[in-house]
Amino acid sequence: PMPEDSLLEPIVRTPRTSVSTALANSPWAPLVAIGGQHQVLLYNTDTLELAGILPFPEGFLSDVKFSRNGKLLLVGGGRGSKTGIAAVYDIAKGERFLSVGDETDSVLAADISSDQQWIAVGGPSRLVKIFSTKTGELVHKIKKHTDWVTALEFSPDSKFLATGDRNGGLQIWETDGGQELYTLTGHKGQITSVSWRSKDILVSASEDGTAKLWKMDEGTLVRTLTTHTGGTLGMKCSGEGSIATCGRDKTAVVWTVDGSKKSTFTFTDDLPVRVTLSHDGARAIGT
Repeated sequence: PMPEDSLLEPIVRTPRTSVSTALANSPWAPLVAIGGQHQVLLYNTDTLELAGILPFPEGFLSDVKFSRNGKLLLVGGGRGSKTGIAAVYDIAKGERFLSVGDETDSVLAADISSDQQWIAVGGPSRLVKIFSTKTGELVHKIKKHTDWVTALEFSPDSKFLATGDRNGGLQIWETDGGQELYTLTGHKGQITSVSWRSKDILVSASEDGTAKLWKMDEGTLVRTLTTHTGGTLGMKCSGEGSIATCGRDKTAVVWTVDGSKKSTFTFTDDLPVRVTLSHDGARAIGT
């Protein structure tokens, strides 16, 4: 799905630009979502033209995720120390039809499961909360992390939820019961991104300058990639298994399936904080 009749006039125009920590690509369409202040901008990755704008009146966006079928967009954000929420939009219609959470701080990480039964959110409260999309009710409240929850994502088969925090903590949970499956130890800095390469392989990125691949049948470390000097700020896996990373060395790198560098891009006088790949893998997009 692509936006059909979405708003194209920005909700807010600011005198200065700001960092965007919310970036996601559609898995099936030439569409990328970039979160900002009070709005999500949708761009066509083939033409690089604005395709639509989704209003987010609750504040600043911290995370965006497309549903696995590409029909929905989940956004998380709010206002620091005031309010937080996760909302779901229909991509084609450009309409919001569901929102969950009534947080007292901004939602920093959010995702919707592939079967669209669950929405998970995390943030400064150190809690991971899982909501039912049918009722909007809180189903599980998970208290394990010792610092802000900064990244989370459901596995492609919706069975597991990976969550990471500002202290380097990384956990795997069973979605249905909310029970802890694994504690994955090894990162020495904040977990900045988690992304499932497949239902059996999780990739995590950290401010310690690495990205790690974990095998889910035993919860063991498969491989460590030394990615960016100074820290890895963003990471995303593509459908065919490539990995895109960006970091404090002002570069974005695309890694092949076997863990070797395929392409390197330099951000002149700028710091890339998020990166993703287009649906066909032809473009790398960073903010």
